[in-house]
Amino acid sequence: MNLKRKINYSILVICLVIAILVLVEMGWEQGFTWAAIAVLVGLIHVVLPEGSGVLYMEEETSPLLYEMRIPEGTATELSLLNEEGEPLAAWDIYGKNGIVIGRDTGENSVTVDLNNTTYASMIDVEHAVLNYFNGAWYIEDISTKNGVSIKKSDGKKYKISYGKPCRLELGDIIFIGPTRLQIL
Repeated sequence: MNLKRKINYSILVICLVIAILVLVEMGWEQGFTWAAIAVLVGLIHVVLPEGSGVLYMEEETSPLLYEMRIPEGTATELSLLNEEGEPLAAWDIYGKNGIVIGRDTGENSVTVDLNNTTYASMIDVEHAVLNYFNGAWYIEDISTKNGVSIKKSDGKKYKISYGKPCRLELGDIIFIGPTRLQIL
């Protein structure tokens, strides 16, 4: 007996137990309708042909019951780039609301730790923050020393004003000092 069939018979047994409990608790007259519905639901699982597609997943679907679907165009990762633009490290940003970029000194809490990068000495302990709001990521410079710049898809590099958020788009390159991060 295949797994689907075993599950369907288990559902039938559970529905029959529910029907009996309803009849015992509510009595024959008041509980008959609810007990009949429970039995009917159980029988449908056993009688309905598997090929109908009404109660079964298609064979081609993922084996995961709850597959996370990420909308197209949604940023999911922040990637550290080397001089040639190749990724060195990556941080998952999907589902997060705020991300602090800086250097972890043990006394602070940063999400993106750039302490071991080539230009770490030019990165403040808490240099920038990414905030997710209304379906988009925004970056804000919270450093007074070395600043933050963004290279947009038009190829131009823009300096971010201290304390003023800037909307990010997929593919934008963030410069934390000379260190480059790309939102993907």
